[in-house]
Amino acid sequence: MKSLFFTMGAGVVLMLASCSKNDSSDRDQNSNGQAKVQMMLTDAPATYDAIYLDVKSVSINNSSNDAGWVDYPLDPTFHDPINILNYRNGTVIAMGDPLTLPAGKIEQIRLVLGDDNTVVVDGVEHALTVPSGSTSGYKINFHKELAPDGVYKIWLDFDAARSVHAAGKSGKYMLKPVVKAFSEEANGQFRGYVKPAEANPWLYALKGADTIGSAIPGPDGFFHFVGLADGAYSLRIDADSATTYRDSTITGINVAFGKVTDIGSITLTQ
Repeated sequence: MKSLFFTMGAGVVLMLASCSKNDSSDRDQNSNGQAKVQMMLTDAPATYDAIYLDVKSVSINNSSNDAGWVDYPLDPTFHDPINILNYRNGTVIAMGDPLTLPAGKIEQIRLVLGDDNTVVVDGVEHALTVPSGSTSGYKINFHKELAPDGVYKIWLDFDAARSVHAAGKSGKYMLKPVVKAFSEEANGQFRGYVKPAEANPWLYALKGADTIGSAIPGPDGFFHFVGLADGAYSLRIDADSATTYRDSTITGINVAFGKVTDIGSITLTQ
């Protein structure tokens, strides 16, 4: 099976969350000069029925390891393609158990996909093809210092809407993964509800004029943004133009490290 390589920019979200040294059982299991890392998967939403990713391997570039790249042991769940749309609005899945690494710097994460990637649109499954490239995997630049006896987590946040593209009128779909990387120090969050469901809104988290993330509310209107740096944000709500509901913008949303800001329920008007 052919595996494919892409260089990731600010697109899929990788989050390294430091759990610090507050768990004595983890410290006892670590020998001096080692740290533990666990990887998690989450997703920014899209309007497809499903997106199945054929994840073959994940590896970490650790500067303190002579071999350079260290394979992360994936959970058996990932032996088959996984529907990443099951993990959105703050829902995550562990990609495996914690991995012990030498303390030091993480420079990159590498994700290798097979060729069994598919998207389901209006109940019909389509193959997801990728541009030709190297077979080394998707590389995500990410710089994090692992302290001795530290315990860390890494989130992969896949931006589904920006990663899957219809190829004109051919009925074919292309996969160009977009991934974002962030650490626990940048893991501010805000959440709430947007109603009614009939408005079919898209949501955008803005910091100044920059769009930081997007979301689609669940059937009950719930949404949840994660991986945000400290600061003030706005929420832009774009109602479906096919409806008579009005767009709206909520300002002054204060986000802080380690906290979840709840902005309550927002009801769009016609």
